Amino acid sequence: MNDAAPTPDLPPAPDPLGKALASLDPAPHGFDRDALMFAAGQASKLNALVFWRAATALAAVTAVAFATLYFTRPVKIEYHERQVVVDNGR
Repeated sequence: MNDAAPTPDLPPAPDPLGKALASLDPAPHGFDRDALMFAAGQASKLNALVFWRAATALAAVTAVAFATLYFTRPVKIEYHERQVVVDNGR
């Protein structure tokens, strides 16, 4: 058994995997982050714009329908005959 205890004078041996990974250069990412963010913003803006235009059109049609029904309803006139009781005996 020749297990030598590590002495404080000798640093530990470097990890071969760590050495290999440290020597690698990062690969270029191949996309423009700003262009992607701009495209995503434009797409979401378009969806929101279509939604709000549809909601506005629906609200306008509903308002016109209720206004038409309100202003074109037949006028109902009711006549009430009042009966007045006169007591002359007093």
